[in-house]
Amino acid sequence: MKQDNKKRPVRHPEFAANCDMLFGLFPLAFMAVYLYGLRPALMLAVSLLTAVICDFLVAKMRGRAYDSSENSSLVFAAAFTLMLPATAGLYIVVAGVAVAVLIGKHVFGGAGSYPFHPAALAYAAVTVSWPNQIFRYPTPFSNVGIFDTSGATLSESSAHILRAGGVPNIPSLDLILGNYAGPMGATFCIVIAAVAVYLLLKRRITFELPAAFLLTCGVISFCFPRVSTAARADLLKYELLSGALIYTAVFLLCESATAPKNRLARVVYGVLTGFLTMMFRYYGSYELGVCFALLLSNAFSGYLDRVCSKITFGRRAKPV
Repeated sequence: MKQDNKKRPVRHPEFAANCDMLFGLFPLAFMAVYLYGLRPALMLAVSLLTAVICDFLVAKMRGRAYDSSENSSLVFAAAFTLMLPATAGLYIVVAGVAVAVLIGKHVFGGAGSYPFHPAALAYAAVTVSWPNQIFRYPTPFSNVGIFDTSGATLSESSAHILRAGGVPNIPSLDLILGNYAGPMGATFCIVIAAVAVYLLLKRRITFELPAAFLLTCGVISFCFPRVSTAARADLLKYELLSGALIYTAVFLLCESATAPKNRLARVVYGVLTGFLTMMFRYYGSYELGVCFALLLSNAFSGYLDRVCSKITFGRRAKPV
């Protein structure tokens, strides 16, 4: 038999994992299109195209061949874009993805070498640059044109109401289904929960990290409520189900390159990120402070790995 001397193209080691993350983001994109029309689809198309162009340009500048199987930039672009309102300008999408890929990823050495989550960095950058556009959200099923969004009815998010000292008035079913004004892909809590189960079964995310993060946020919001006149159970519901908290726990917090590797370190990392998130919510300048908290906790990831590895090693080293 004749042997085939042609070499098969070698895929990047994280190709399958990134495909699973993109597959998990697809239902959220579908729901965004359902609520806001074709505008989210256009924004995602622009973001993915920008990510590919940035990767291609960096490869050419470094004198390397473009590797289409290294698709982490597509995950960052989609995760970042789904945190935006459906009325955000396309130039914001392009600018944010460029920050994520060029600065967040390639400046630090490329895939797997970045100390800060690129999507969180991109969101923080556009938040500081265009806060008036980032924190004004169209109401579901309003007239959001594909190119002209001036006819859309805009409103404040539930996170903004909490930050202003009020209590949102959103039915629990709408809160779970995502039928309220907010980031176009981050409000569908029941869909995100289903995707989290899929990613856990595929071993793309770990359980202890988002569990520690959400538990910390829940304990702080229940024990130290922002609105003293409201029922604590209601505040807990709105704190956990708004402000992209669950979305971040699943799609950003568990990034393998920025999260600790040690199990105990991941628990501590989740607690730290949850604490910082609530501090940014209570005292920060922006209503969606989870990305700023994540960037800050990213800086401690390696340190937590080293410290917690010594603790667990010491426990195992003790004689039985």
